[in-house]
Amino acid sequence: MEVYMKRYVYILPLILLMTILGCAGLQYQDQPQSANTLNLDKSRTKTRVLAKAEDWRNSGVIVEKGQNYTITAKGRWTAGPTCGWTGPDGLGAHNVLCMDVGMQILKTWSISALIGKINENGTPFAIGNDLVISPQEAGTLYYRINDTSGWCGDNDGYVDVEIALADADKDRLARTDAKPPAVGADRKSTPQTEAGQPFVQGQRWAVVIGISGYKDSRIEGLRYASADAQVFHDWLVSLQGGRYAPSRVRIFLDSEATSRNIRSALFNWLGQAIEEDTVVIYFAGHGSPQSPDQPNNLFLLPYDAQYDDIATTGFPMWDIETALKRFIKARKVVVIADACHSGGIGQTFDIARRSSRSIEINPISSGLQGLSKIGDGVAVISASDDKQFSQESREWGGGHGVFTYFLLKGLNGDADYNKDGRVTLGELIPYLSEQVRRGTRNAQSPTVAGKFDPALSIGR
Repeated sequence: MEVYMKRYVYILPLILLMTILGCAGLQYQDQPQSANTLNLDKSRTKTRVLAKAEDWRNSGVIVEKGQNYTITAKGRWTAGPTCGWTGPDGLGAHNVLCMDVGMQILKTWSISALIGKINENGTPFAIGNDLVISPQEAGTLYYRINDTSGWCGDNDGYVDVEIALADADKDRLARTDAKPPAVGADRKSTPQTEAGQPFVQGQRWAVVIGISGYKDSRIEGLRYASADAQVFHDWLVSLQGGRYAPSRVRIFLDSEATSRNIRSALFNWLGQAIEEDTVVIYFAGHGSPQSPDQPNNLFLLPYDAQYDDIATTGFPMWDIETALKRFIKARKVVVIADACHSGGIGQTFDIARRSSRSIEINPISSGLQGLSKIGDGVAVISASDDKQFSQESREWGGGHGVFTYFLLKGLNGDADYNKDGRVTLGELIPYLSEQVRRGTRNAQSPTVAGKFDPALSIGR
């Protein structure tokens, strides 16, 4: 401890000196050029935001009230020589030498996060890697790093920010000749009025789980569950698909899909989502009651489930309910599950089968549907009903479950019945029902439950 403190005796003055010498940041010299309306059907408006800049960066774009816009950002920057280099989300900036002391503009976000505001006196809001907004008033959009004003001189790097219409075929975006704030002007970030706060459609989060092989070899594996999860994950993060920020998607395949990791993802990691956000939870693997005599105790089977102890090693359905009730604040949640591959898993079910006891119903689908009763905004889509088993085969996309095969076909445009470029739940659900029933000759019927907005899309 004494050696540790001696190091700090030398390090702290050095940090203070670097801060004093580097506190004065630069001012933007270039100003946006006046231009006619920009048709974002064909292009995007890009702005480079410097970490070292003290003033807010004028994007040169006027956003219109009620219009939907997609903001995306890429690049690397740092809030000082002792802070970590990060992307626009600011994750990884803070460490023992770059502590979060709450002096940044948005206190609950990293010092290196990208933030924005509408008009010079607007209320700052977080952007991170991407964001969809619907402003409550028209005005010029500004960007900057979340670092404390007056302390940006030792920052380095930049991010490039693009804005486009979320509904590209509706309205246009106008460029403005509004000038950035003058040198020395008041650039306080304290919120002025609530009217300047944009309506935030929110960020999109996802947890994807797929388990084909189990640690306990006595649990019969599945052929394509992990492949289904992987292809769904890839669609979520692709630019042609969901366009989710990779930093807001967690995937657990096979040995990574332990009970502890799943619980941490649902209870802790998804707890970052706010009310305006959308959360998608996808599971492909086994689901089962505890035993034939205890059919109401339902479990999803993680990788480390034990054949002869489902009750204590399975992931209880009530834990998912607890996560949705107490930890996940998002008001738009979509649960997608392909978990009914047999009449029940575990030693007690095999004993029952050997004694010629009929096991025809696996209530896991009903248990999943019960999650929708937690509250409005929760949609649960299950691959099959209680009396059916989910099918998988090489005939569906070279090796997938029939449910996920048609799920991806629908999301990629086959379910876009009105050809508006986006697939809503109101389009996806009937498409899935029809195609899965046709593909299996009525042997498998997806089920849906919940009170949710049919206009909701899980992609962009």
